[in-house]
Amino acid sequence: MNNRLIIYFFQIMLFLVISLSASASVIPGTAVTSSPSTYVLSTGYLHLLLTFLGALVIVCGLIIFFSYKLRRVNRELSERNKQVEEMNSNLQKANNELTLQKDMLARKHYESDKFFKILLQSANDGISYYDKDWNLKFSNSAFYSLIGYDRESYHKEDASIFIHPDDIGFLENRIETLKTQGFHESELRLRHKEGHYVFLSSRSVTIKDEFGEIIGALTVSRDITKMKQVHQDLLKANIEAETSSRLKSSFLANISHEIRTPLNSVVGFSNLLLSNDLTREVKEEYIEHINHNSEKLLQIIGDIIDLSRLESSQIEITYEEASMNEIVNEVVNEARQQIKRNEKPIILNMKNHLGENSDLIFTDKIWLKRVLSHLMDNAVKFTLDGSVELSYYKENENLYFKIKDTGIGIKKENLGRIFEEFRQEIDGHHRPFEGLGIGLTLAKEVVERMGGKIYVVSEKGIGSEFTFSIPYRPAGSTRSKLRSMIADQASAPINWTSRKCLLVDDNKDVLLYLSRILLDTGISIMTARSGAEAIELLSKTHDIDVILLDMQMPEMNGIEVTKEIRKIRKDIPIIAQTAFIFEDDKDIILEAGCDACLIKPIRQEHLLTVMRSFLKSN
Repeated sequence: MNNRLIIYFFQIMLFLVISLSASASVIPGTAVTSSPSTYVLSTGYLHLLLTFLGALVIVCGLIIFFSYKLRRVNRELSERNKQVEEMNSNLQKANNELTLQKDMLARKHYESDKFFKILLQSANDGISYYDKDWNLKFSNSAFYSLIGYDRESYHKEDASIFIHPDDIGFLENRIETLKTQGFHESELRLRHKEGHYVFLSSRSVTIKDEFGEIIGALTVSRDITKMKQVHQDLLKANIEAETSSRLKSSFLANISHEIRTPLNSVVGFSNLLLSNDLTREVKEEYIEHINHNSEKLLQIIGDIIDLSRLESSQIEITYEEASMNEIVNEVVNEARQQIKRNEKPIILNMKNHLGENSDLIFTDKIWLKRVLSHLMDNAVKFTLDGSVELSYYKENENLYFKIKDTGIGIKKENLGRIFEEFRQEIDGHHRPFEGLGIGLTLAKEVVERMGGKIYVVSEKGIGSEFTFSIPYRPAGSTRSKLRSMIADQASAPINWTSRKCLLVDDNKDVLLYLSRILLDTGISIMTARSGAEAIELLSKTHDIDVILLDMQMPEMNGIEVTKEIRKIRKDIPIIAQTAFIFEDDKDIILEAGCDACLIKPIRQEHLLTVMRSFLKSN
């Protein structure tokens, strides 16, 4: 448009210049005839025209200048507009990218927040956040479930009521420690909804802003009740193990003394018997010492085996008909012999409060006698002079036994542990009384297995009274005739001259001993030193009436020999002899095919009694 305007302007200017030139050429020709006024008019007109033309030139120049400037400004504006559009486009792109990043950050923040919430809620530990005024602001589900509450019911109560009375200062101590150290760790007990207390391990740390000011605290609580119980059990087990180790060390020292002391008498008096100048009375005295100390060794071995039974829970109670009076009389007689040997001024009394028809009961007579023997041995051992009394009576549905002595007594503080293994009131080498310290432990275990109870009343320097009870199980009153018949059979002379016996043992001394026992019966004796030899003899000799078979032999043991014998002869009586005394061992022996079982050391009367049940006298 500006270019077109300039063209129009130049066209007007050209027209005016042409018109002016035409006017100048006509006027001089007419100057002769024209009047002066007309010439003056033409000159003025020319001046006006020139002025107008000059003004017009100036205006045109200004228009051209400003048009140029305008065009340049338009170009600059156009370039700036393009730049602005480009910047707007870039800003739009940047805005779109920012929007995408914002959405992405928001999504990540949501996912992160959701993830951490899941972590907090799935944690087994209680996690809680407190503000700077120690008010609870956040906690996960485990925080409440540790003590059995939910969020609503927990916040209805004051937090301090859950704390154990012994830990009541926990909250104040935690706040003070966090303020001064920024970290707090301790254990506390909280009352569970069900009433019991749980142990918690609590760890707290302060939370600070960018200026280092405390704005709150984070606490993590963990239930350590089971771990605490395991720790306590381990401590208890460790103490018990250490105590048991000390007691067993003391037991080993005691057992060495208890075995070597009677063994010294056995070996010593056996050597003295070799002297040729001994009188009959002296020999009998030496033999009596040997027999007595041998019995003590057997008792010690029996106590050790009983200890093994206690630890492996192999004490079994077998009920059978027994005479209460016979059991008590045997125990009392043994106690009288002990008093006589020790030359103690002790009066031994026995009081039977049972009726005539209450004597026979169902009980385990072996274990019952062991219990009574242990208690009577203790009464005699710990009584230097005075009296020992054994009484028994029936009360309600129980049978009671009391063993009372006037001995040294027991201190009250030691009454609670006298039934423990290896326990004696005085331990060590300075103890004044012998013993392994397991008699009372065994007595308590057996009585409880029988369904009874045992307890003691004692005063130091006055004496002791042990009382135990077992259920009373009556067995009738018709056994006296049967006992009389058995006694008559036992006292009848033995004549087995037409009988033949096979002794099987790898030990030559045992074969010699058994042969000597059976010598007076008139029985014919054959011996074998191994299982293979016994089977060979049996296959060649068909008139053997009974076999005495050792259970422990090399190459082929007694169980294997028994099975082979049963293949040859199923009717021949087999009497096993063994040093194994556990009930399981006896059952295995009988199940293998043996008809009876004798426990070593074998006594003459026991052997003959068992053989009577299979052999008849001529």
